[in-house]
Amino acid sequence: MQGQNVFFYDLSSIFSRSVNLNLAEKGYNKEHRFLDQINFALLFSQEHKTPVMLKSMPGSIRDIKSLHAFMNEFPLKECILVLDRGFQSAVTEDDLVSMGASFIQPLRRNSKLIDYSLEPQAFFAYRDRGIKCASKELLIGGKKATLFLYEDVLLRGEEHSNLIKLKLAHGDQIAIDERCLGKIAILSNLDWSGEKVYFMYKEREDVETAFDAMKNELENDKTYLGNDDAVRGYFFVSFLSLYLYFRVLERIRAADMIGEISVEELLFKLSTVYLIKYRSGKERLSEVPSKVQKLMTKLGLDLLPKN
Repeated sequence: MQGQNVFFYDLSSIFSRSVNLNLAEKGYNKEHRFLDQINFALLFSQEHKTPVMLKSMPGSIRDIKSLHAFMNEFPLKECILVLDRGFQSAVTEDDLVSMGASFIQPLRRNSKLIDYSLEPQAFFAYRDRGIKCASKELLIGGKKATLFLYEDVLLRGEEHSNLIKLKLAHGDQIAIDERCLGKIAILSNLDWSGEKVYFMYKEREDVETAFDAMKNELENDKTYLGNDDAVRGYFFVSFLSLYLYFRVLERIRAADMIGEISVEELLFKLSTVYLIKYRSGKERLSEVPSKVQKLMTKLGLDLLPKN
């Protein structure tokens, strides 16, 4: 976590029905289930495309509180943190500035920091979508920061259409400020262009990929353990598994094979080759299918001996 490295930070949870876990408590979750849960924080490296921290915590701990504990525990000097809307607070931004960290923080649409009257000053494209960008300088913790206000033209059209449908269905009960339609506001103390900040914020999709891989492909979406130390060990093994998963995924990306094969499929194909050990001490590999050999060549891996 040294130097100008970029990290994505987010919080998620898994459910537990154990009555013996102090970590398992009622708390907020996106599924709105009133069940005991264990929260965990994930820190993801933008440069290395791998998780660098996975930490369990009580289920009642909310986003902002978890971030403050994380900031006190880890060295963040000169690092860049990309956060989610749930972490927005004046105290969080002041703390990040005071400890020398840089941040990219999206704002909630009702934030008082947002000036929806800003006129677009620049235009760029993101994945074939036209984006308008305006900016305004602010003071955060006595230091300069920039408010970037983006308008996704296609998103504005989609939200406007949905708003009209809601008004037709519910009449005057729906009152939404149309100025905020299609708008995304991001606060940052980085001396970057609006386009660079937007692209970096969009890269935090890697965190969602990590949560999805952990809960679905690695099946670490629940625990049947009965004490807190066992749960911490469970998350440590989950972290190692997730780290290896992304190292394999990076190999697939480097070979431009995303869409052709998944991490799970690759490991399954490799599992058809195994090592045979004889009592005499002799060792040999089982027969290597031609598909596996071609995969190794395409991925640039030298795992199988020539003989």
